[in-house]
Amino acid sequence: MNPSVKRAFLAAACSLMIGAVAAADLDPAGDIKAQAEKFVKVDNPEYLPAIKRVVITNYMVDFVSELKYTKSLSGLEAMIGADSDVSIKLVGGSNEQFQAITDKFYQQSVEQLKAQGIEVVPLEELKALPEFAELAATGVTPLPSEQDANAGKGLFFSANGLPLHLSDETQFIYMFTPPFTKPKKDDFLTFGTRFAGGFSTAQAQMIEEKIAKKLDASILKVRLTVLGGQLTPDTSFWSGGKVSTRAAASFVDFVSRYAFITPDGNKARVRLGEIAETGDIGELVNVTSDGTKTVDTAKNVALVALNVVSIAARLGGVGGTGAIGGFSSTTEYECRVQPESFEKALLGHQLAVAQMFGEKMRNPGQ
Repeated sequence: MNPSVKRAFLAAACSLMIGAVAAADLDPAGDIKAQAEKFVKVDNPEYLPAIKRVVITNYMVDFVSELKYTKSLSGLEAMIGADSDVSIKLVGGSNEQFQAITDKFYQQSVEQLKAQGIEVVPLEELKALPEFAELAATGVTPLPSEQDANAGKGLFFSANGLPLHLSDETQFIYMFTPPFTKPKKDDFLTFGTRFAGGFSTAQAQMIEEKIAKKLDASILKVRLTVLGGQLTPDTSFWSGGKVSTRAAASFVDFVSRYAFITPDGNKARVRLGEIAETGDIGELVNVTSDGTKTVDTAKNVALVALNVVSIAARLGGVGGTGAIGGFSSTTEYECRVQPESFEKALLGHQLAVAQMFGEKMRNPGQ
């Protein structure tokens, strides 16, 4: 292949990679106010100062048990059968532990809200309302709810017997997307859930409006999305199509949030604007089967070269592998954790997230 053509092909292929979101380590012992400025975004901040009493009607945690990234295919790549992906599977936790962590997250959130002067309606008072029975009837069953979505497989848990309502995050508050900017997407729900969720969400919100007025409290709906491992695509112009992997848990941007509905029907949201990582939580092990069943340790950080260079090699000979008649590559990792240390890391970092959300509720800015 002509070198200039090869460079042009690589550049075009790299431009097809999905956008990466910034990620950074969260320090639970660090300056919460400074970290809140870095990690947290607010939608409709003007409604937050008036919120002094809340009722938590929804508290869900999504544990992404298998995170995946697939390179987009189009043009020449699709014609020659190119495909490439990388995945990280969380190993070492259990559904029982995930439920226990969810309930502890709830308790930490309540304690932080109270610490900042927000009154929280007791769970027993909420459950005694006839409207709660209506709300529960609209919830998703059975639990946990498994979602095999674009971002990977996840299990949604609900805290303390609250009903689970799954809805596309982009539908809660309209967000203007500037020209040439990639719009926000909720990649942790299946298409079917996003499509059907609109009706059930509307039903739930009608009931929640009754609850808000009866209790004179703003509705608070909490969603936290936890990754058991980290995948970060390199979208730079000459990246060659690489994904870095890390044995770090993370709270995901945008789909980790507090969503508020006031008794007047106004909506506000406090959300992560950047992925908040916990630091290493276990051992990252490459378990890709290559015919010899070899297993090698990636020492917690690894760089996966996707198919871009390999496609170029097939067409003219730079380094890489591939065979005439199609190219396929799948790299599989396991993030192996010890349950006790995994839970400790998540609880410590979720507490920091709750504190940052509280800081932004007090000082939302504009």
